[in-house]
Amino acid sequence: MPSRRVLKLTFEFHVPEGLDTNIRSARVDSATDQIVGAVRELAPEAFPWADELTVHREWSYRWLERRPETLPLPATDKNTAPKSAPDHDGGADEGGAAATDEAAPDA
Repeated sequence: MPSRRVLKLTFEFHVPEGLDTNIRSARVDSATDQIVGAVRELAPEAFPWADELTVHREWSYRWLERRPETLPLPATDKNTAPKSAPDHDGGADEGGAAATDEAAPDA
């Protein structure tokens, strides 16, 4: 069964617009191998709790880039926190003692 606890880091290396260089697959693979090797070497010291490293490799052309959008969804009883109720506990603090300005008598 896969672990439910996962540290996920995402790196994107961007080639500048207008850079007139043909970056071939072999060079992309070599660069990826070097970066993965460096992370793998660093991982036992930086994050010693991990027992495996999963690598996702992707080389793509972004012809159209859309920024992530956050869209509100309709409120429901399952996604809305209850509104704070007025304080009707007589001024008791979390320990149950009433809050007063008077000092407690010496015991």
